[in-house]
Amino acid sequence: MGLDSFSPPQLTALRFLIAAVPALFLPRPLLSWSALVAIGATLFAGQFLLQFFAIARGVPPGLASLLVQTQALFTILFAAITLRERPTARELSGVAVAFAGLVLIVLTVGGDLTVAGFCLAMGSAISWGVGNILLKRIGNVDMLSLMVWLSLVPPLPSLALSLILDGGPAALPQAVSNAAWLGVAAAFYLGLVATVLAYAFWGRLLRQYAAATVAPFALLVPFVGACSSSLVFGERFGALRLAGMAVVLLGIAVIVIPWDRARTRRDARSRGLDPSLTMSSATRADAPGVIDLIGRVYAEYGFIYDPRVEVPDLLRFEQHYEAPRGAFFVVREEHLVVGSVGVERLDGDTAELHRLYLDAPLRGRGTGRALVEATLDWCRAERITRLILWSATRFEQAHRLYTRMGFRQAGERVLPDDLNQTREYGFERPV
Repeated sequence: MGLDSFSPPQLTALRFLIAAVPALFLPRPLLSWSALVAIGATLFAGQFLLQFFAIARGVPPGLASLLVQTQALFTILFAAITLRERPTARELSGVAVAFAGLVLIVLTVGGDLTVAGFCLAMGSAISWGVGNILLKRIGNVDMLSLMVWLSLVPPLPSLALSLILDGGPAALPQAVSNAAWLGVAAAFYLGLVATVLAYAFWGRLLRQYAAATVAPFALLVPFVGACSSSLVFGERFGALRLAGMAVVLLGIAVIVIPWDRARTRRDARSRGLDPSLTMSSATRADAPGVIDLIGRVYAEYGFIYDPRVEVPDLLRFEQHYEAPRGAFFVVREEHLVVGSVGVERLDGDTAELHRLYLDAPLRGRGTGRALVEATLDWCRAERITRLILWSATRFEQAHRLYTRMGFRQAGERVLPDDLNQTREYGFERPV
């Protein structure tokens, strides 16, 4: 409706001028101007300019809403390249399925879908993916303020394009004065509801709940877009395009819905945490059992083990792992501690994982993942947004687990005065 009254750059400029009005009252987030401009230019300006141009060039709105959701594919690709996050087998499978769906959609080019329109829609998805990576790099900021201040970026390139394409500086005022009330209402809806409120709520949900809990709701966007377009604009889909859209949605669902996490939890209950095993919060009374467990693992690797040097935190359990400072979890087989993990708050946003150890028979059975999930759940409950850890370079099986669970390697260090001359890799992930 907005594009019936305004050109793509005019609608983009109006949308974000409206969204930026609260910047008069909200403080600027603690980000540099260069970061704000980079995120605003990709997450907002590039995404929506290209998306509106795609619709103006003949991409039906319902199809456009689906094509831009392929940002999930590009986000995974860019994260692998720039952040060295290795995609999981599930993510690679989802990318392959979604790509097959795009091939089916490409086969329908002609009539209401032009090559230029398809390329513009994909460019919108790529810009969104780049914006996601830039957004991933920033720390904990107020989402409402961030979205409002990011909205200051798109009007400038949009107005510049409008000057070039729409006939000079008078084009936008003329378009506003001649616009139907539905077009003006669409601009206000896009600015206030679909930008400020929607993105702020989305960011807040991602901070408060697990990403795997929130992200699947993005799959509703193409359904709502397709249904709305069908009802309002009479958009119809042929059999081949419907098949392609369904396959793309299936691929995105494979990526964003945590099928493997659900399976792992079932496996942890049925195999790793069978009736002979129990996982529970630990207290100071459990520290001797954890110290013995770590001693068994050190012996397995031929390490020198002096608890006073190697695990001093367990000898001062309350200072590190009692609320509100941290938490500790153990897995028991009858009365024997056979698995452990601790988590300790470093500051308001960051916590560190410690002492993930398992007896050899439990490794690779889902128990380690269940322990890490327990620390992530604690972090979410405590509104912690980043989890880090350090792990000895010899623990390769643990490193594979961390990578599968979304951690990325970040740094390396040598522990000074360590009895075993240990080198460690750093890992981190958003909670």
